[in-house]
Amino acid sequence: MTSQDDLIRALSMSGAAIDDPFVVCWRDLDDVTVTEELDRLMDWVQWFITRYRLDHKVVPPCWHQHGAITEELSALRTFWESCYLEDAAPSDPLAFHRDLEHALRRLREWSSHLGCSRTTHRPEPDDL
Repeated sequence: MTSQDDLIRALSMSGAAIDDPFVVCWRDLDDVTVTEELDRLMDWVQWFITRYRLDHKVVPPCWHQHGAITEELSALRTFWESCYLEDAAPSDPLAFHRDLEHALRRLREWSSHLGCSRTTHRPEPDDL
């Protein structure tokens, strides 16, 4: 499989056309729409974890049960999609990877704070 094949597969899994990155405001969604958007995001996150060889210390299997991690991954997907728009600058994928370093640091910090493992989910305290 070529890099172009990977790109086409990832974009098709995201459910968005190449010219239509989708920004999700999770705060404004009803329960049904949250479920639909999580399903859509899960495909991209699985591709992202595999492509960048990330482990549970960065993106735990229960990521979708943690608001901050879901927000971060959703924003990353939107940024990634926007890098491949027809009018995107040739340097946009580099900007994604520059910002990815900071996002991965935040994901590691949140995952460490939560203490979830490969096999165990730890719910967030209600007072957060």
